[in-house]
Amino acid sequence: LARLAEVEAHVALPETLVERARASVASLTLWSLPDRAYLARLREVSGSADLATRTYAARFTILAPDDAVRLGMSATLTLRAAQGLHAARLPLTALFSHGKGARVWVVDAAGRLTARAVEIARYEQRSVLISAGLADGDKVVALGAQKLDAGMTVRTVESLSF
Repeated sequence: LARLAEVEAHVALPETLVERARASVASLTLWSLPDRAYLARLREVSGSADLATRTYAARFTILAPDDAVRLGMSATLTLRAAQGLHAARLPLTALFSHGKGARVWVVDAAGRLTARAVEIARYEQRSVLISAGLADGDKVVALGAQKLDAGMTVRTVESLSF
């Protein structure tokens, strides 16, 4: 039997997202209606990981669901920092340090490199979130940063994705 008093989404959270889920604002987008998002609130997280998948079962209550939300539908869960962290996500390979802290190579319009100090908000499995030191639109070297020097000229590639 299904209880219709509260509509919930059952999610398998990887270990790296359990604490973030507790401190984040969650929203769900149904696969059948990708242009509509529903706010959600974390209700429960399992105390132990599933032995086969190593993920934690979590239940998110969908706030103000409408008739489009039905039992058994698939959805995408999005977690956004509650404090509104504005950050740039870069691959770990973009960082380098020559004993002066975390830096990235910023490419100017002529292709010349300048080392820029950055502030790290969080390290993730394959990426890093930069909270300060970069402006919107800055072009950053993503690969091979450890092999470059200030003043070198590089050619940018726009189609690389991570």
